[in-house]
Amino acid sequence: MRHKWAGAVAAISGIGLLAAGCGGASTTGSSSSSSAAAASSGSKAVRLIQGGGFDFSDAAIYQAMTLLKQRGYNVTLSNVADPTTALRSVLAGKADVYLGAPVEAATAVANGHAAVKYLASLAQTSDYEVISLPKYTMQNLSGTNLATAGPGTAGQIVAVAAMQKAGIDTGQIHQVTVGGTSARVTAILSGQVDLAPVLAPAAVTAVSTGKVKILLNAGQVLGDYLQQGLIASDAFAANTTTAQATVTAFLDAERWAQANSTDYIKTATANQLTQGLSAAESQAAWTQLKNGNFFAANGAVCTQAINQTLGYSYKSPGGLTKATTPPISDWVDPTYVNTYLKAHGQPAGAC
Repeated sequence: MRHKWAGAVAAISGIGLLAAGCGGASTTGSSSSSSAAAASSGSKAVRLIQGGGFDFSDAAIYQAMTLLKQRGYNVTLSNVADPTTALRSVLAGKADVYLGAPVEAATAVANGHAAVKYLASLAQTSDYEVISLPKYTMQNLSGTNLATAGPGTAGQIVAVAAMQKAGIDTGQIHQVTVGGTSARVTAILSGQVDLAPVLAPAAVTAVSTGKVKILLNAGQVLGDYLQQGLIASDAFAANTTTAQATVTAFLDAERWAQANSTDYIKTATANQLTQGLSAAESQAAWTQLKNGNFFAANGAVCTQAINQTLGYSYKSPGGLTKATTPPISDWVDPTYVNTYLKAHGQPAGAC
């Protein structure tokens, strides 16, 4: 799920306890040594892990797995309850690649010198839409109630940042804590609140009732806001053949997702990601993702995209600050994305 990271950053800030507390340096070194040995042997295993579940926006993950399998790799995908557990699994050598956000990688490196690298982005912008009751426009939002899951959560950060960038004075909007996307949809459809940030598929379903409209597409307004990518163990990243094959498969899948709505929806349906969406609603949801520049077709590890994402994250209390963020070169490895871009006739560093 490509939108949960903001609420998990505070928990991930304690990730250093894993490296220091699970037997200290010797344990971490032992795990790294065994993983490094596997990497140097040219292992063709790719153990993916995600925290928090999957949704419509994740269909490209399944396409990437299909491509890797077709190309001779052994791929597994695990899902655990939360992002922190997923990242800990990579640090412990139980998984190779965590499908997480760059902010999570930076936080783990900042707080625990975690041996991970961010190799490529998969979600380049937010998949949130801010929906509103029909009577509201961008010019008459003073005094409205905005439903969120609470301060510092992904939807709250995205909604406030997008509205501010669109020129709205968010100080005149009352923020109320309601809960997750489904709870916010229920609240706005019943008229209890006026505005709500919800995920693209949920927005499509809500709009189909005629009771709300899309006020703004956060992805279009905010631009680069990296929500998900490949966070690999250093050992996996050192296995250059498999790491390159993994990045290549995922970027091929992102380009496939951007260009093939029918196949994308078929893959989402086959993997139970449509969450009850009708065919027309699935098409509309894909269109919202595409129009919001959601799919990271170029891997989005350029400095501009990373810095802009970090800038948004600094607005979330309890997370990284500009002063505590490690140098990008300490936790981002653009090598594999740049190799892919060059192979496709594009300059290294393109976003």
